[in-house]
Amino acid sequence: MKAMQNAPLPVETASPQQAVTVAYPSAQCENSPYSSIVGRGNVPLLIEDCLLAEVPRDQLQREWAACKTISDGDVADYCRRAAGHLSRAFESEIASADLSDIVANAAVLFLLSLRESGVVSSDEIGPCEVCYDGTEAGGRVSAAS
Repeated sequence: MKAMQNAPLPVETASPQQAVTVAYPSAQCENSPYSSIVGRGNVPLLIEDCLLAEVPRDQLQREWAACKTISDGDVADYCRRAAGHLSRAFESEIASADLSDIVANAAVLFLLSLRESGVVSSDEIGPCEVCYDGTEAGGRVSAAS
């Protein structure tokens, strides 16, 4: 029998997931990598305090438009699945994970959580943190300090 690598667990047998955090960090310090990313007009996403992704602003706007097409009833499922993928990636060997998949799942969780919190336009997206523990439709959103 051949082992399947990175096969998603069926929902019924998936273990409870850990809380997942995705942040758009504040770029207050001039020398921080966050300020460099923002200076280029892009968005920094810090995933689980250990993986920094630079998302081009136009890509964020496209992803935001796609997230707006997801029905309110499906948001919780999308967030749960994205957080599950992230949890499994960070529980296993992160060095062998598909980084583009991690960033895509983090962006889905981040944007849908912002949508659920009342953000209506990608222009309103600024420094904040999303923490998803599976108890709500989207993650808990808190403003960056």
